[in-house]
Amino acid sequence: MISSLSLNNVALIKRQNIVFQNGFNCLLGQSGAGKSIIIDALSFVLGAKADKTLIRSGETQLRVDAVFEDVSVDVENFLTEQDIDIADELIITRTLNTDGKSSIKINGFPATLKTLQSLSELLIDFCGQHDSVGLLNAQNHIYILDKFAGENVESQKSVVAAKYEELKDIERQIASMGGSEAERERAKELLKFQIEEIEDSNLKIGEDVELKERFDFMSSAENIFEKVSDSVLKLSEDRENAISLLYEAKSNLNQFSNFKDIEECRQRLENAYYEVKDVAEVLSDIKRNTEFDQREFDRIDERLEQIKKLSRKYGKTIEDMLAYLEECKVKLENLENSEFMLEKLQNQREKALAELDKESEKLSALRRDSAKVLEKKVMAELADLEMKGTFFKVDFEKADYSKKGYDNVKFMFSANKGQEIKDLHKTASGGELSRLLLAFKNIMLDKEKVQSVVFDEIDSGISGLTAGRLAEKLENISKYTQVICITHTPVVAAKANAFLLVEKKVVDDNTISSVRVLEKDEPIMEVARLIDGGKEVSQTAIEHARKLFM
Repeated sequence: MISSLSLNNVALIKRQNIVFQNGFNCLLGQSGAGKSIIIDALSFVLGAKADKTLIRSGETQLRVDAVFEDVSVDVENFLTEQDIDIADELIITRTLNTDGKSSIKINGFPATLKTLQSLSELLIDFCGQHDSVGLLNAQNHIYILDKFAGENVESQKSVVAAKYEELKDIERQIASMGGSEAERERAKELLKFQIEEIEDSNLKIGEDVELKERFDFMSSAENIFEKVSDSVLKLSEDRENAISLLYEAKSNLNQFSNFKDIEECRQRLENAYYEVKDVAEVLSDIKRNTEFDQREFDRIDERLEQIKKLSRKYGKTIEDMLAYLEECKVKLENLENSEFMLEKLQNQREKALAELDKESEKLSALRRDSAKVLEKKVMAELADLEMKGTFFKVDFEKADYSKKGYDNVKFMFSANKGQEIKDLHKTASGGELSRLLLAFKNIMLDKEKVQSVVFDEIDSGISGLTAGRLAEKLENISKYTQVICITHTPVVAAKANAFLLVEKKVVDDNTISSVRVLEKDEPIMEVARLIDGGKEVSQTAIEHARKLFM
């Protein structure tokens, strides 16, 4: 459950730490006092879209910290998967700057928004007067039904998903065989042509690199011959060449070997003499071999162009082209054996389809059994919420096979006895949807993974006996999971066991919202204020409020 929420520079709140209790927490306060800021901040720290308008006027950054205690095993497992250390508390911190930059930390570890949102699904469920629209989306209905049905359906869904993947894999193999007989023949002819073209080219790995080097060398042969010849001339062929000059220089010093410095110079000249002599010999070899052969040059050019054309069709490098050749050979072999393979795969497909249909039928039967129970429970809950004439039904249609089977599920609803039952989104009003949402929440208590539920004015538009019933439902939910509720309905507020009052005031020409815990008789006075609807609270309202708390 969430134990505390710390807000810094969030809208009208400068700095505030809010402590929540286990059970039923009620947020009270006049309209516009800032109760929605608390919910917005909680939504933000749990991964909602970052909205720069939340940053307090005149500030450059907002920060929200949420602390959770006694987290579930699912949360612990999730944190372990993300390599996030698990401590006695789970602390989530999120900041937002005016330049739009945001940061997220989970127990001090930087995290992505996607990771935060996945974690949040295991922590808190938000239910507001606008969240009931999720019930209007028929795509959610099969998800709701399966969650209600529980482990039997989930287990059978896994079986169906495996059978569906098996069927799809066989169909992919059939598709890879080339389609019709004519298409397969065309594919075989193309493969034969490609194989022949690559094999006839007699490619060798590294050949292109060697040819390119030789081509570049021959392209520069004339210039190379001229420069190398001049170098050889200066080193060894001129009357006063470098080698002879070095020889004379070192010979002149032979008789002074007893002088250390002179002997060192002589040795260095001797080393230079042999080094230059060796260079001259190498260059002479290069000069002798640097002969431009036009026919060889044309042959290399033609071969490089052939390799270039092949590379445009079959791969960037010779290695790629040879790998593609092997792929073509395998594909051709498969196609040449296609008649046998296709017959085998078609038989496998028929068997896989029959097995998928059988397992999907089992799944559908489990869903239909659960749907009957769900229908009865929803109508019982709605009857408790003073909607006795309503009718709720789970409608099934057979659709295409998928990982979820072949069921298309849709919730049907009639608000009044004798009224035609229609799609939920076509007939339910806002107030009816709110009560439907609460009915589902009450039914799904043991199915939800979250440990906290936030109700944001879910009682909007509800009064009288219905409000009393709704209050009882919220109280019942709070016995199983932590409830945080914003309400303006006295009978709902009176069911809470912890109260927080949101107040707004002006300090030094600045509007500030703050939150404080109500103690002793303060909750009674605030509920009485809700009854009277004004600043002055009558004794009658106070007495009425006391009775609600009994």
